[in-house]
Amino acid sequence: MLNNIRIVLVRTFHPGNIGSAARSMKTMGLTDLTLVEPRDFPSDEAEKMAAGATDVVANARLFDTLPDAIADCTTVIASTARPRGYDLPELDPEAAASLLVQDAQKGPVALIFGPERMGLHNEDIKHAKYRVTIPANPEYSSLNMAAAVQTLSYEVYKAAMRCTPMQEKAPAQRDLPTSEDIERFYVHLEQVLGDIRFLRPHQGETMQRLRHLFTRAEPDVLELNILRGILSAVEKNRS
Repeated sequence: MLNNIRIVLVRTFHPGNIGSAARSMKTMGLTDLTLVEPRDFPSDEAEKMAAGATDVVANARLFDTLPDAIADCTTVIASTARPRGYDLPELDPEAAASLLVQDAQKGPVALIFGPERMGLHNEDIKHAKYRVTIPANPEYSSLNMAAAVQTLSYEVYKAAMRCTPMQEKAPAQRDLPTSEDIERFYVHLEQVLGDIRFLRPHQGETMQRLRHLFTRAEPDVLELNILRGILSAVEKNRS
């Protein structure tokens, strides 16, 4: 179960934070470290800060884009210190961990963290289904990336320990599409809405609201196929 929980670090600035995050992960049984456009990696500093978790660093996978890094994941949660312009349903750390553990029983899931200076951009957050914020002093709520990874990894470990073997074997009620499938749907939707002139050029706010709508609805595989079928029928009847 824990093997299916992916920690994704986006545009990490300091390589030492990669090593510290790897160490935090390993202490909580997590091993899938994924990096998106790190500024400096591979790095001796990352290995030094990893201490006994150099294997996690050595096995880290690198991607050029966040969508590629989470393409096979069904549930993606963004770690943010505060709401952003592109906001998502908020979970507390315990609820986020429970959801990740539950969905990891069927396939890969991801928890994403942004760069040290600014956190995740709106363009990053839109690829997640939920956001999680670690409660902290409102006058100084910004956590070091590795500390945030440690805190949420600990919640994931606790949630995994609460999951009984019977729960692990129980089939999930719904088959969720991967992040890649969802993004293909949005591309298809935007294309069709443009073709029928529902969307005007550069009308990004409408697509953003539609993303919010479908994120809240959380369609399963069958429902997403129905939606894609509707879009295909619209295209066919216009030709």
